[in-house]
Amino acid sequence: MMKLHIHSFTTLLVVTAASIPGGVFAGTIRFVGIASASVRGDAILSNNDEGNDKSLSKFLSSDESNKILLGTEKFSSASTAAGDVIYECIQGSVAWFGLTLIPIFINRIERGATAGSFGSQEEGRVITLIEEARTDVQGGGLGSALESAMKLSEFDGRTIVTWKEGKSSYHIEGDLVLNLTIKLPRILPLPPGFNAIGSKIFERICRERLQQNLLDTKAAYIQWAETPKTHN
Repeated sequence: MMKLHIHSFTTLLVVTAASIPGGVFAGTIRFVGIASASVRGDAILSNNDEGNDKSLSKFLSSDESNKILLGTEKFSSASTAAGDVIYECIQGSVAWFGLTLIPIFINRIERGATAGSFGSQEEGRVITLIEEARTDVQGGGLGSALESAMKLSEFDGRTIVTWKEGKSSYHIEGDLVLNLTIKLPRILPLPPGFNAIGSKIFERICRERLQQNLLDTKAAYIQWAETPKTHN
C-alpha cells in the first residue's frame, strides 16, 4: 500500500491516540480513514538522446515504481499458487507505550492497461491492496495484554492511483481507504466517542500522508526519467 506513501500505518495510530485526551484506553479500537489527493507536473515523454520512453505511464506501469507504491524499501516478492505476485513489506518500527511495533503487510499491486483517450492523452490506474497484515511486537512483559492485542491488530484497505498524461503535463490522483481494528481487553473500556474522534483524526492524517506520497511519487518519477539508461 502506498501506504502510503502511507509509510508506517501504525504511526498513524500513535499520532491519533496522542491527539485524543486521556490517551489510549482498552476496548475495541476501530479507526476508519478515507482520503483523496492529487498532484500535477510537466510531462517528460521521452529521452531525446536515446529515444527511450520516459513517460509517467511507462513508470507507473512498470516494476520501477513498486518501491514508491509499496511505501517502503524493505520488501520481498513471492509468487502464489495462482501465479500472482505478492509483496511482504516491512514498515518502519514505532515505539509505543514501552513496546516496539513493526507492521508487516502482504500487498498486491494490480495494474490496469494504459489507454489513449481524448486525443493523445493517456490514462492509467494502479491499485495497491493490503491482502494480509501482522504486527511484530518487541519489548514489554511476557504475556502482556497490550502486546498480545497489538499482535492481533487488523488492517485492511487499498490505495488507487490514477493518472492522465498529455504532451505537456500530467495529473495524478490518489484515493485511499484504510481501516484499523485493535481488540483490547474489556476490563479497560474505551471512553464514549473515542472511535468517532479517533477516526476523524485518523482520516486527517491519512489525507496528509497521501498527499505527501503523491509528491514522493512525482519526485521518484522525475528521478527515474532523468536517470540515463545503462547499457550492459
